[in-house]
Amino acid sequence: MVFFGFSLKAQDTLKNHFTAAVDLSPFSFEGFSVKIGVLPKKVKQTELAFEVFSMSIPEAVINLNPKNANTGWEEKVKTGIAFYLDKKLGTRRSSFWAGFGGVHLNHSATIGTSVFHYQQLEYLLRINYKWFPLNKSGFYINPYIALAGRHKVGGENGAYALTPFLIIPSVYLSWEI
Repeated sequence: MVFFGFSLKAQDTLKNHFTAAVDLSPFSFEGFSVKIGVLPKKVKQTELAFEVFSMSIPEAVINLNPKNANTGWEEKVKTGIAFYLDKKLGTRRSSFWAGFGGVHLNHSATIGTSVFHYQQLEYLLRINYKWFPLNKSGFYINPYIALAGRHKVGGENGAYALTPFLIIPSVYLSWEI
């Protein structure tokens, strides 16, 4: 039995693992999020992930830029496509991870009846914590914070002032197999 247990553990470390997640922030702000990832067996303690999402930007975030504050602007990420690369920092199952990401954002900014469409690239430095609250389950809670540098790559934003830097916190509900 002990040999069989070690054999299963050895096989587990020799295969790729996959993750699936949803980010709670987009769902809270009239959007959606789906993230899938892989932990490749050949690159230990590393996760590569892809996410598609949309959301309405909260008024409080719009108001962070003084040029937009309390002027009636609405902003929506119609489609966001993100790629992430994260590296595990600890040795325990529940551990901190750090990495970076790149995001392409299709935005719309609306004021009154005027709608402007534009695209931005976002560069992220991320730190997150994968917490497995159930010992033998693949379910984990994954809070994160990202520092985002952004710049416009196309389209028209009218008088809507773009914010070149943001701090983005949120939480993923995730599963690893």
